[in-house]
Amino acid sequence: MPNWRARCENPRCNARGSAPAIYLTLASLLLLTTACAKAPRWTSEDDPSRSDVTLLLEGETRGDILEPAASEIAEIPIREKLRPCCAFGTNLKVKLGAVPVPGFRIGNIMELDGVGPHTYDSGALTRAVQASANNSGSRENNGLLYTCRGGFIDTAHVRDYVDWTIYLAAELARNLRRGVTIELPDEGGQRRIVSEPVDPDLIDRYGITRITLRLAQWIGFQLSVWHEIATWFGWSWVKTFPETASAFSPEDLYSNILGVKIIGGLAERRSARTEHLYNKAVDIWLALVLRHLEPVPKSVAVEAMHSVDGYWWDSARRLPDKELTLRRNFDIDTTVTPWLIPSERAPESLREICGDDPKPVAIANPDSALDMPLSNWVSLWIDVDDDLATQTPFSEIGRTVSQADFPRIIEAIRAQNREEFGSDADRPD
Repeated sequence: MPNWRARCENPRCNARGSAPAIYLTLASLLLLTTACAKAPRWTSEDDPSRSDVTLLLEGETRGDILEPAASEIAEIPIREKLRPCCAFGTNLKVKLGAVPVPGFRIGNIMELDGVGPHTYDSGALTRAVQASANNSGSRENNGLLYTCRGGFIDTAHVRDYVDWTIYLAAELARNLRRGVTIELPDEGGQRRIVSEPVDPDLIDRYGITRITLRLAQWIGFQLSVWHEIATWFGWSWVKTFPETASAFSPEDLYSNILGVKIIGGLAERRSARTEHLYNKAVDIWLALVLRHLEPVPKSVAVEAMHSVDGYWWDSARRLPDKELTLRRNFDIDTTVTPWLIPSERAPESLREICGDDPKPVAIANPDSALDMPLSNWVSLWIDVDDDLATQTPFSEIGRTVSQADFPRIIEAIRAQNREEFGSDADRPD
């Protein structure tokens, strides 16, 4: 557990994770193209191996996690900022209202060498100031990469859920024996995470860190699912720019769970003892995880994106058209499998690097662990806003929902998606 001393005075001051850049205003878009510059990577004594990454993503932790002292469980400041990235596609055209923006395109695609160092709660925007140029503390550079075994990865989503999960882990760890309610700001509804007191016998048997890690990873992913749900039903950071084009886009949930899982590596090595060490450790683990998934050069990633134009996305559309994204990934199961470019559509350059039958890396996020059904100990509750409450299925379920309702809500969204985009619009091929 980390040992940070910064504190957020307002418990409702955090912001949601990433959003497609177009949803901010044209001025914000122009700002972001200059604010996310490349920077040298950081170094750290933390030196996990490729086998560590395989264990992190595809197995269980080693079991030799060191327990933190009480003074090492920090009050991490709740997140305030926004990482704007990335609508699915490349060279995306833009409109403001009904007016096309001439000469402005969003490239989106990047490669591993362009990913800048991590900064906790980095971003150009906050809830208090939605168009601020005060981004001098960030050297991150986010975008979409294509990987042979993980498909498209949105690095802003990965970073967001690394940060969310470490914040939740610290809150849960400090209150594991007594329970806590963590109030979060409105995102399609008033959100709160409720943790119940954990049985002291379980704490004695498994330890604070191991239990907290499982709880924080599982509920962190549920938080990411709700974000996709809320944006599908019309919630957006900037009300004049709907985010329906990015809801459940092909790479979102897999990118989110990668961020959630990275915390396992940090916890094992106690690499989040300070904010500075945390940022360096995320930098290392993010690079290792992406390499494990076998990233391709930017030019090949661009070709890969174009190979699914008219299939997964529509380059003729302008942001923020919902119809920009033609297929949606609703994989919220306890194992999340990435969408890879179908072999019959893969360009030759991609096949040369990845082969004809690359094996996807499926990521497990079990809903029970250490003899615990995790929902017995932690849950996410949302009192939905008026705009959502009148829509199906909330008009049937009621205004208060939890992660237990997500499968039913997802099925309703899946049916709506099929009606709008076709019977195969929830499949990669």
